[in-house]
Amino acid sequence: MKRIYTLPEANEALRLVQAIAAEIVERRATRRALERERDQLEAAETPEGLRGELAELDARIYEHGEALQRCRNELENLGMTVLRENPLTVHITGASKLGEVVFCWQEGEPTVCYGHAVGEEKHQRRPLRVARGA
Repeated sequence: MKRIYTLPEANEALRLVQAIAAEIVERRATRRALERERDQLEAAETPEGLRGELAELDARIYEHGEALQRCRNELENLGMTVLRENPLTVHITGASKLGEVVFCWQEGEPTVCYGHAVGEEKHQRRPLRVARGA
């Protein structure tokens, strides 16, 4: 769903984005820990129960991967895109007085305060210029 947000609307939607982001961050960390555990088990080459343990870890890693995809889909359903997962960076298609922009939010930021022109999504984010009193 293509949605264009004003900056106030993007900041209003941020509570939902932050809730989804918290799940992404938590699952990302858990998945990495499981992958490290799996790598250690595989490197240990201990035969007792190794296949079962590896299969269980693979299933849990897969579950977290699926959950991460569902989170990305939730953001896409809001008309947003995930540029990268680490740090989690979400692009929000927006409009300003100067035309279309892409608002850019990164995990840990309290508000949407960065962005760039449409077509410059791969470039470095820039602070938004907001009129005083707005």
